[in-house]
Amino acid sequence: MKRRMAVVLGGVLAAGVLSMPAAVAAEPPIDFQLPFTCGQEWQINSYGDDHAPALDMVREPDQVGTEGALLTAPADGVVNESKWHDNAGNIIQIDHGGGYFTTSIHLQSRSVEVGATVKQGQEIGRVGKTGPTSNGHPHLHFEMAIDADGDGRATWGGVGTERVNSWFDGVEYGGVGETWRNVASKNCGGDPGPGPDPEPEATTLAYTGDKSVSNGSDAKLSAVLKAKESEEPVEGREVSFELGDGDTAQTCEGKTDADGTATCTVDVADQALTEDATVPLTAAFAGDDEYTKSDDSEKLKLQHVEGRSYGLAAKIPLPLIPVGIDPTPDTGTVRTAGAETKSPACAQGINAIVLNADALCAEVVTKTGPSAATATSTVADVSVGLPGLPVIGISGLTSKSSSTCEAAKGGVSLELTVAGTPVSLPDTPGYEVDLGLAGKLVVNEQTPVAGADKGLTVNAVHLTTLAGADVVIGSSTTSAHDCA
Repeated sequence: MKRRMAVVLGGVLAAGVLSMPAAVAAEPPIDFQLPFTCGQEWQINSYGDDHAPALDMVREPDQVGTEGALLTAPADGVVNESKWHDNAGNIIQIDHGGGYFTTSIHLQSRSVEVGATVKQGQEIGRVGKTGPTSNGHPHLHFEMAIDADGDGRATWGGVGTERVNSWFDGVEYGGVGETWRNVASKNCGGDPGPGPDPEPEATTLAYTGDKSVSNGSDAKLSAVLKAKESEEPVEGREVSFELGDGDTAQTCEGKTDADGTATCTVDVADQALTEDATVPLTAAFAGDDEYTKSDDSEKLKLQHVEGRSYGLAAKIPLPLIPVGIDPTPDTGTVRTAGAETKSPACAQGINAIVLNADALCAEVVTKTGPSAATATSTVADVSVGLPGLPVIGISGLTSKSSSTCEAAKGGVSLELTVAGTPVSLPDTPGYEVDLGLAGKLVVNEQTPVAGADKGLTVNAVHLTTLAGADVVIGSSTTSAHDCA
């Protein structure tokens, strides 16, 4: 695993950005120490030609404690670079004077800014695995370099900078393909303190949970927290969620996992239905010493249903006295995300020359958890006698339509006679009864509701004539909206 990581690193570094090294002929005139807490033991690897004399370091024993380990200045100096690099993640370079520079790469975080003066042993950052060439394995990639062209500057990956073997406590490290194990840090001079607090790393928070919620059901909320620059997930942070606002706000909290995802559930959503049927959702990370606060907001869809039922409606253009009957009784359109029942008073009798009906009732019932609507229309007796048509008799009529986000269904039951003769009706939507050329009689007429996720209108009996008559008996409509 380590050999493969070295090849990737070397491939980047050897791509013309740095010259191949020439080892330092003599020990530098600077007391360089291993850049870790006094007494800690580390393994140092130089790998092959494409990586040496740069060093990779992991914590001993068995690399446990590598990620997040305190990184300290190997010697006194001034911070020359402290930045994010697309191929190396967080890097810090220190100018130690005398033409010597050290660069630490793939850091989890940086605690110092450019221009800061640091003392040997002072905290400058934390070991990590940032940057695409880290191969995802926590380690410190460390380089010592000299100002080869004498211009007094050194830029990591720049012309005029020559990497050289590193020295720690008077010992040279960097030979090709070498490994040193259990190297103890002697970076023990005094106690310069932890150094300045690092600037918190910027974060992004993106909502990833349910896009549609239903009153009476659980709302599953989630969001992903990442470091903004590196786009690496941030683990172990609390994210708070608020569904709705004001008096209707419902909240929950979740902690981010290894993928940066925080999840929580609002038990039994209860939100008001607005004109646009949306519910505001806010996810927020409050921030801490390591990461800045961030938030995200969405408008979630609120599942809701609609329903309408009526007993009878008619338009009959008689020559002298046209008949017009508005839907009676009529629930009107019920639109809700809650549980309710709409049931107007039944109509006990309709007498209109060519049409008579008794005991007409209509009702719409809605439920939550999940949303559902049922519309029912009943009519005890109807008699229709239009000019040019046989008398139509109907009794015991029931029309029903039911809709959820999963399905819409409906059906009718009734007894029908034409000219006094009973008609056998199959359980088939849209069944046509022969009335000759003058009229058309459809039983169990079913039509999907336009614009709904699921929806159905069921007309128990629909009579039309060439003369322009239009009679609907027992109509029930339901629909479900914003299901996904």
